Amino acid sequence: MEGTKKRSSTRAFELDMLRGFSIFMMILHHFAYDLRYILGYDVFPFIGGNCVWFWAFLHPFFIMLFVGISGVCCQFSRNNFKRALKLGLVAIAFSAATITADHFMDLGCAIYFNVLHMLTVATFLFAVFDHAERKKTDSRESRGGSMVLCTIVVLCFYIFNALQSYQYTFKSKWVFILGLMPHPSVDELVMGDELALFPWLGVFFAGVLIGRFVYKNKETLFPNTPKPVLAAVKPFEWIGRNSLLVYLIHQPVLLGILYGLRALGIIP
Repeated sequence: MEGTKKRSSTRAFELDMLRGFSIFMMILHHFAYDLRYILGYDVFPFIGGNCVWFWAFLHPFFIMLFVGISGVCCQFSRNNFKRALKLGLVAIAFSAATITADHFMDLGCAIYFNVLHMLTVATFLFAVFDHAERKKTDSRESRGGSMVLCTIVVLCFYIFNALQSYQYTFKSKWVFILGLMPHPSVDELVMGDELALFPWLGVFFAGVLIGRFVYKNKETLFPNTPKPVLAAVKPFEWIGRNSLLVYLIHQPVLLGILYGLRALGIIP
């Protein structure tokens, strides 16, 4: 039947779609933040720190979705060392740009370690693991590799839980990279965004495991998806395919539009 024909490409569009959707939700979050805290409108009160449903459930869910799918997609990459290098260079440039902008304009937008930096570390660690495992061809050793990945996932969450007992004890502002809050006597870094290594490395490698078993053939799980459905998810799929670019430019574009509308008198 027309509309249910198999796609000419076997690309796993559902991964692009889910990644794109998670980024779209992040854009909505930043839009709400910009209106409330940068332009000063009394809107979207859930952005404040007291909204349990947003900060305890919705916000971490979409981060988990994005980071986990990033782990799944490592299974599709031919060279994860190259991916890690690209991410690392972009992360350094991104930090330099935001720290410079914050220094001169005092926007509170400095980024020292966030999702880009975490994914750089995670992708590099997986590249090392994958390179070592590719040298082994025996099926028993391959199964052993999967057990190692399971161990890494469990270990990441164990480390995160263990670290919480040291919360507020370290007198270094940089412990936030591990997922800790520094001692109250330490002047915290003013940041626009952050994402720690723990427990998110565990989420990333859980995605790697899903990719290994669910996407063994490195192709879509829904080859006969109806064309109307494909058309409906196309915008999210495009965002997912261009996730790095969208992530880098979305905030300047949002602020440019909002300040432009204010300058034109369309919004007060």
